Amino acid sequence: MRVSLDNARALATRAARVTPSDEAEAVVVTSASALTRFAGNRIHQNVAESDTQLAIRAVLGRKTAVATTNRLDDDSLVRCSAAAVEAARHAPEDPDFAGLPDPAPVTDADRASEATRTYDAARRAEAAQEIIAASAARRLTAAGTVATSDYAVAIANSRGVDVAMDATDVRATVLSMGETGGAGWASFLGKDGLDLRAAALGEQAADTAERSASPRALDPGEYSVILAPEAVSDIVEFLGYLGFGAKSYAEGSSFLVGTLGERLLHERISIYDDALSPETIGITFDFEGQPKHRTPLVERGVARGPVTDSYFARKLGLPNTGNALPAPNPYGPLPLNQEMAAGDARLEDMIASVERGVYVSRFHYVNVEDPMKAVLTGMTRDGTFLIESGRVTSPVRNLRFTQSVLDALSSVQAVSAERRLVGPGEGGATLVPALLLERWNFTGQTG
Repeated sequence: MRVSLDNARALATRAARVTPSDEAEAVVVTSASALTRFAGNRIHQNVAESDTQLAIRAVLGRKTAVATTNRLDDDSLVRCSAAAVEAARHAPEDPDFAGLPDPAPVTDADRASEATRTYDAARRAEAAQEIIAASAARRLTAAGTVATSDYAVAIANSRGVDVAMDATDVRATVLSMGETGGAGWASFLGKDGLDLRAAALGEQAADTAERSASPRALDPGEYSVILAPEAVSDIVEFLGYLGFGAKSYAEGSSFLVGTLGERLLHERISIYDDALSPETIGITFDFEGQPKHRTPLVERGVARGPVTDSYFARKLGLPNTGNALPAPNPYGPLPLNQEMAAGDARLEDMIASVERGVYVSRFHYVNVEDPMKAVLTGMTRDGTFLIESGRVTSPVRNLRFTQSVLDALSSVQAVSAERRLVGPGEGGATLVPALLLERWNFTGQTG
């Protein structure tokens, strides 16, 4: 079950204190989540879940190991602690591990909404019906979700770290589809259920579905593109995963290797990891209880990253940016709250400046082809349109692409002033504008 913030904090403190090792760390994540799903213009699923997970990391010299449990009684805590210590005894030594971090001041932020906590099944059903209404009125079919999460994270270690924070988020998605090939997508992500405008979300998806009906074929080739925020979010998330983390940088597999302090992207592009932004969601410390900071990854096109945790900060001789993920993890530290700086362009003016190009609402099934060059392959989806002589003219069939994101972001012609929060929720998000890129390589139709 979901426990209170105070109880989560007390549990973490107690677990770190009773673990019989050289050092110990306890991470408690307690959550209550709920989801209402709809398809075929009707609600067909409503689920809710609550749980509390305790993870104990035991340190014996330069050996570490983690054990987890969701049983919170004293006997289970002791068994979990003993399991972590026993696993650490058999773990290999890591000569680069120099111990757990010391406490550091954490920035407080209001990341929890009572309106989200009380966004119950009846309110989710009402929102779903509001979303569906626009598609139903136009003889379209809507499918999607309305989901909420109310969680707390508490972290303590034997060196004095003791932090805890509540957070909430709400996410809604809708895919509207017509019988002649039209499809439209819309989504919302935020901390506050009062900010969800369900009817407007449904209208946005239904409008795109109507406009994208009976799409035409478009020859493969290199086109100017306008990427809507959903599409921009995809490529920013892949940049974070592929190259902005310290592990890939230390291993030499990041596109940042050999580029720090040099021009990497167009000067219009600045990307930060900023969990302290008032526009984002999630907690303001990492999973070692270290403060997150506004960290430049790319500033005016110049490479500045990567993000670090205590381990890689020491290993690389860099500041700790507060980006640790729960131990153990195979990825190392990653940016979870990326944002791209806004520009000064209006979307209408961006479209008007394009002689011939493609408007991309979002991407689908994106995969990595070359991590060092950030080459991605995937396809467009749910609203792809031809732009001719400064106007969006006709829908086109979804297109496959293979493209170096680094090359594409070196050809930026405009950045929108408006930004949107996009992402899977659960504490992670990207805050991104729309982009006008001079070139994007489409390799074929998807069917």
